[in-house]
Amino acid sequence: MVKVSVSDKRNPVPQTIQFNENLKITTWGAIKVNKSDFFPSSFQIVSEGKTIYIDPVETSTSEKADYIFITHAHPDHYSVKTIERIVKPETIFICSKEVSKKLSRKGYTIRTVVPDSSIEADGINSEAVHAYNTKNVFLWIKAHPKSKQNVGYILTLGDDIRIYHAGDTDYIPEMEKIKDIDIVMVPIGGDNLTMNIDEASKMVNKIKPKQVIPMHYELKNKADLTKFKSLVDQDITVTIFE
Repeated sequence: MVKVSVSDKRNPVPQTIQFNENLKITTWGAIKVNKSDFFPSSFQIVSEGKTIYIDPVETSTSEKADYIFITHAHPDHYSVKTIERIVKPETIFICSKEVSKKLSRKGYTIRTVVPDSSIEADGINSEAVHAYNTKNVFLWIKAHPKSKQNVGYILTLGDDIRIYHAGDTDYIPEMEKIKDIDIVMVPIGGDNLTMNIDEASKMVNKIKPKQVIPMHYELKNKADLTKFKSLVDQDITVTIFE
């Protein structure tokens, strides 16, 4: 069983980037997954007065959500405890099929997505994209099989800023058609769970965003962050949260 909690190595101050005057991205830093200090795929995006969370886990805020996007049901991405702290009656959930099943009995407003579907509301366009493993964790078993229909998200927000949150995935063929992205949030942890730093940097250099935020990695692997930054094209800003 996977246990998730706040890491004692967490930065006590929430970390924020202001992409422009209408777009702010915040993360709360390290969590502990079992015994490993880990930087998760959890972000808050504030745009045009709307508060959006992607995979909120162990956030240190009670700021209420207008939208909560969840990529899949693993506990480092889907946390009932965190959701209950940030949800309000008007919150809209956009979720993969497996997460929607788990949330449906709680009476929330849920919109279920599958890869290649899209939803538009309040000036936010969200596209669900494929997120799956090509590598096996053990024999024929994959951590994130394509059959689960887990997703990543491309969000088009105010000023036509496009953010791609890849979810947990390898570098897959469907990524070849993703374009016109301003900010990429990409997993780099490897271990047959996601892309490693080589695959992630190749994907980023292919998509060519303005900015990339690495996520889903163990904090002890600081050298991997340095290497990832060195592999990304120099005209792409690499923002590393800790």
